Amino acid sequence: MGAVGQRGFTLIEILVVLAIIGIMVGLAGMRMMPDDDRTLHGEAQRLALLLEQARDQAVASGEPIAFSMAPRGYRFWSLDADNRWVPRGGDELLRDRALADGVRLAALQVNQASLNADARLLFLPSGGNAPFTADLALNAAHARIRGDSLGRVRIETREATPE
Repeated sequence: MGAVGQRGFTLIEILVVLAIIGIMVGLAGMRMMPDDDRTLHGEAQRLALLLEQARDQAVASGEPIAFSMAPRGYRFWSLDADNRWVPRGGDELLRDRALADGVRLAALQVNQASLNADARLLFLPSGGNAPFTADLALNAAHARIRGDSLGRVRIETREATPE
C-alpha cells in the first residue's frame, strides 16, 4: 500500500492564524473606541462651531447673543422684550447642551479675566467682540478654544503629559 497523504492543518498553523486574527480584532477595537484626546477634540470642535454661529447670528439679527457655561454643559441667551437675559427658546442650533461624559470646563476667560459662574460671554451685533478662551479637560487631555476680537475661533490642543 502506498502512503496516504495527510490533509488539514497542523495545530501550530491554526494557532498562528488565531493569533493574527486576535491581533487584528484588538487593533480594530482600539481604533474604533474614542480615546480622551479624540473625544475632547470633538467636543471642543462642536463648541467652537456653535460659538462662531452665535456670533454670526448676532451680527445677522442685530441682537446680542450671550453664552454661559456650567460645569456639565452650556447655554445661549437672548434679550427679551424687558431687556432681560433669557435662555434661547425655539432655536435648535443654539439650544442648551450637555458636555460629553467626563468633559469639564476648566476655565473661561474674557479679556484675560476669569468669568464667574453667572457671567456671560457676549456676541455683539457690531461683530466686534472681546477676545476669550475656554479651557476644556477630559482626564489628562486638554483643549483650549480661543476667540479673537474679529470673531475667529480656533482650537488649540495640548498633549497629555505622562505622570
